[in-house]
Amino acid sequence: MRMCKISSTFVRFLNFARIYMHTHTIKYIMKKHIITFLALLLAAPWIFAGTVTPAADIPAYYASLNNKSGSSLMTTLNTVTNRGFSSLGYDGLWGAYPNTDVYPADSVGKAGKLWDMYGGCEFPTNSKRCGSYSGECDCVNREHSIPKSWWGGGKNNMYSDIFHLVPTDGYVNNRRSAYAFGEVANATYQYNGCKLGSPKEVSTTKATIYNATSATCSASPVFEPGAQYKGDFARGYLGMIASYYNSSYSITSGAGSSIFESFTSSHFGLTKYGVVLLLKWHREDPVSQKEIDRNNGIQKTQGNRNPFIDYPYLAEYIWGEHAGETVDMSHLMASSDADFVPGVSNGWRNGVVPPQPGVTKHGVTWSVNGEEMQTDSVAENQKPASLPDEPVSCSSESPVFMGWTTAPISGTQDDAPAVLYKALADFPAVTADVTYYAVFAQLAVSEPSLPTTYVFDADHQDGWTNTATSKGSYWLLEQGKSIVSPEIDLAQLNSIVVKMRTYGGAQYDKLDIYEADGQLATMTATSGSTMTEYTWTNNLYIAGISALTFASDYGQGKGIGIQSITINAGSASDIYIRYITTCQQGSEVQLIETDAPARKILVGGQIFILLGEELYNLTGQKVK
Repeated sequence: MRMCKISSTFVRFLNFARIYMHTHTIKYIMKKHIITFLALLLAAPWIFAGTVTPAADIPAYYASLNNKSGSSLMTTLNTVTNRGFSSLGYDGLWGAYPNTDVYPADSVGKAGKLWDMYGGCEFPTNSKRCGSYSGECDCVNREHSIPKSWWGGGKNNMYSDIFHLVPTDGYVNNRRSAYAFGEVANATYQYNGCKLGSPKEVSTTKATIYNATSATCSASPVFEPGAQYKGDFARGYLGMIASYYNSSYSITSGAGSSIFESFTSSHFGLTKYGVVLLLKWHREDPVSQKEIDRNNGIQKTQGNRNPFIDYPYLAEYIWGEHAGETVDMSHLMASSDADFVPGVSNGWRNGVVPPQPGVTKHGVTWSVNGEEMQTDSVAENQKPASLPDEPVSCSSESPVFMGWTTAPISGTQDDAPAVLYKALADFPAVTADVTYYAVFAQLAVSEPSLPTTYVFDADHQDGWTNTATSKGSYWLLEQGKSIVSPEIDLAQLNSIVVKMRTYGGAQYDKLDIYEADGQLATMTATSGSTMTEYTWTNNLYIAGISALTFASDYGQGKGIGIQSITINAGSASDIYIRYITTCQQGSEVQLIETDAPARKILVGGQIFILLGEELYNLTGQKVK
């Protein structure tokens, strides 16, 4: 084994030497630095780090956790997380960060720079190291996310364990000081999403080992990192507990006692507040590619891995809703109970990161002119926090903002999808990565049209497709059955009126209405035999020809009793040609082809589109 390591190290040496010689003269190396170079290389602590386990072998790496629970699970986890560990030493962190904490090659303007999780500063790997500082982004330091004063600051393995030591802006780190992590009620300092101030109560979903889902920090003030890194820090803390469980280290000094208690306690190292806070952040901010890359990089340098990055659901077996239960590795490889299929690996190891248990965040993308713009994440089944306002048109003849859509746009004219969501309340629940496209339109012609009414009932069904069951004065709509309308011009859809009631003691009372691109509405019937008249008024901008489908989730012998469905359409008279456009100063309109080269940029927290040398906001208006 040692011979394999030396051989691997020698290959690293040759590669390193070849790169070094490529950028410096061989004469210079030979005369001045070859001896120093060799000494430093051979003394580098990462050379004899433990054997690297390929990512594909991760299930085998953690196989010993299977059928373990409670303290036995923690003891085994402690053994696993220390397998291959070799301390880099505090000074060795600077040499490790290029492998663990730099922006990837496809990061525009940031590739290869240190990834600062506090200040968001862009530090080259050879940046000024703190030192002194007078403001944000002056210098970079090595941040103990678990402050060293919490365990006495001894020069032990914890002091240099890279899993909780990250490169950060020195000034923001100084403001953090040794305060506990938490959520801030009233901030006294803010920068790049980080806050310092008085604590507020935190609450998480589902159960915890304390049978508590809310708590408040006993220390004040607290430091709150940016939302995109809360899960990172939470999993860093949980991983440190696993690594030092049953050790003599104690993280109970100062503000640390608000989060940590003895590693060997019945609560496995965390106070009630610590469990609630860390599980909340862990559940709400799922594992990112950044964390996966960092975990792999740490294994290459320090030799071990963080299990809560590889298997996030493991936390539920220790502190969460499955605390005390026996680990089933196939369950562990799922993301939640809903995803659990016994004996089936479900997601993490095949490169697909499934939703986290509890509240889950998903990246949401806005798109204008075919260019996608990634925004902050939103929680599962929540609407986006805000939508761009409808723009004021440049003139009465210029295009106006018609709405957002989840369907792709393939051209510049008459290619707008059927449904455009204009109101926040009308957006569908966000349950996956979603792209919203902005659509603009220009009035082409305005002419009168005759109202059209489509009626479905016992006597009027022309053009309707009906698989419901006749029950005399109404039709019974059960699971798998549907009533489909004739095709209508959705641009002229005004309202849908349904007279309905529940049937057969049904436990649900929902009638869903769909069109080609998705669900339009859900109607609710009054339980019992009373007919309910429900009117859905169209406040979306809908274009195109489509048939509407009325469906129910009821099972056999139960269902929605439909007396009649009336679709009112035809009063809309304005005909629009839909474009993706920008408004120039004045009334001139410039049509933008969807394949026009454009770049998205973030300015002051707002997204803009750069076309050539011109800057536009998301409503298509030119920005001065």
